[in-house]
Amino acid sequence: MTDKAWKMLGFCLACGSAVVLGTADVQAAKPEPSFTSGNSIAGFGTAMDKHLESVEETESQAVSAGLTQEKVVFGTFRDIFKNLGVAMVEDSLNIRKEPKNDADIVGKMDSHAGCSVLGMEHGWYKIKSGQVTGYVSGKYLAVGQAARASAYYDMKLMLRVNTDTLRVRSAPDTDSEILGRIHEGETYDFLSRAGDGWIKIRYGEKDGYAYVPGNAVVAYTIPEAEKVENSLRQQVVNYAVRFVGNPYRWGGTNPNTGADCSGFVQYVMEHAAGIHLDRTSREQSAEGLAVSSTAMQPGDLLFYASGSTIDHVAMYIGGGKIVHAANRRSGIKISTWNYRKPVTIRRVIP
Repeated sequence: MTDKAWKMLGFCLACGSAVVLGTADVQAAKPEPSFTSGNSIAGFGTAMDKHLESVEETESQAVSAGLTQEKVVFGTFRDIFKNLGVAMVEDSLNIRKEPKNDADIVGKMDSHAGCSVLGMEHGWYKIKSGQVTGYVSGKYLAVGQAARASAYYDMKLMLRVNTDTLRVRSAPDTDSEILGRIHEGETYDFLSRAGDGWIKIRYGEKDGYAYVPGNAVVAYTIPEAEKVENSLRQQVVNYAVRFVGNPYRWGGTNPNTGADCSGFVQYVMEHAAGIHLDRTSREQSAEGLAVSSTAMQPGDLLFYASGSTIDHVAMYIGGGKIVHAANRRSGIKISTWNYRKPVTIRRVIP
């Protein structure tokens, strides 16, 4: 069977897991699953392991032609993740400090990113992924055979850093410009070998070079979590989303008991950031600085209009989503930022 055929088989099995739109962290409403692999599916696990071993052997020979085993450790996702879990969402999966929906967000796993499952509490998995340790809802994490099938399908050759700091340079020599630094647990797309212990990787929007003897693993693996810094913006977003599910009330200014759109953002900014806003969405739309949709950051405010009159405001929370007091029927909810075309986007957090 060809490599593509094997990966397609893995994908088909992975598709048995739920895929949820948007940023997900709602607690699972189903029995707590086990994070053990269980029995093989008609020998699937054994067959896929044998296939991966053959891939490793073939590719390690090719890689070692320029990067010897003395210079670079070659491995697979099986060496990196213990009790593999894979994020089965379309956008990203929140990693929270505690196993509850209103806990602080400490990291995010992109769709099909991997983690090691450490345990389980009340439908939440405790996981470690890259530099992040925390909790994710069991509803959105594939484990066991489903996780392995997804990883087999999505794995690609990547650099995984296993030292505190590793410099990335513009060329494969120590006199070239330093583009940045990468840290333990981070993974980057491996592009090619560059000789004498250097490899070429994709670093942000640029190609960069890292000198890797003893500092990294080149492995067939999948991406890991990104750490979320606990900035003021993130604190404001974390505070705002705590009110999701609470009622809308026209004229209301307290989202604990009911608020309208402008009352909601006024309350959140005042209590989470100490920023005072005017009362109505029309007045608020003149505050702060205007930014484009491509430059939006969490905590920025989006204003919508009916005709020529601004009549609604929402807060951007990242990942293409907003939180807002929508209407009496929906209450405070999360939506896609462009469900209506915003008239203006304002930045009130410095």
